[in-house]
Amino acid sequence: MRKALIIIIFLFGSLSAKSDVIYFPYQYTLVSYSVEFIYSAEWVKKLKSSNVFWAGTGIVGSFFYMKKPTAGVEVAYERRFYFKPDLYNHFFINGYLGAAYMTNFKNINDVGIVPGFKLNYKAQIKKNLVLEPYVGLSLPVTVGYLPFPVATVGLRLGICKLKKGNKLK
Repeated sequence: MRKALIIIIFLFGSLSAKSDVIYFPYQYTLVSYSVEFIYSAEWVKKLKSSNVFWAGTGIVGSFFYMKKPTAGVEVAYERRFYFKPDLYNHFFINGYLGAAYMTNFKNINDVGIVPGFKLNYKAQIKKNLVLEPYVGLSLPVTVGYLPFPVATVGLRLGICKLKKGNKLK
């Protein structure tokens, strides 16, 4: 019941936004940048693909408003498709659905739901530490704006727990 209520609150308060799962809360930014730190849990069920749940924090800005970055917290679900089997790193594409709370610590406090697609590169720095540069296209949804697509160039640093199914070990 609690999970359903949280989802309803996010959906009820949503009608348009602006950039990645964390997004830039101004309309019509076209291209944004994002720097994030995340914790993710990735479950491999099939060769070349996985399901990922993650949460994190980050900073997003627009290349048109360089002096107005915003900060936020985010949660998301991703479905990943890797180009090379058995590695679960290097290049992959994904579709995602996430939610974020964004603020500039002054007059902007915004909640949004963000579906999108990304092309990522997953570099394994240490066993559970990854660096993921990406290029994405999203359609943020928040209160008060019509949905407007946004391209994002971003960099994620994260702790990743990878778990392979019994058939794939």
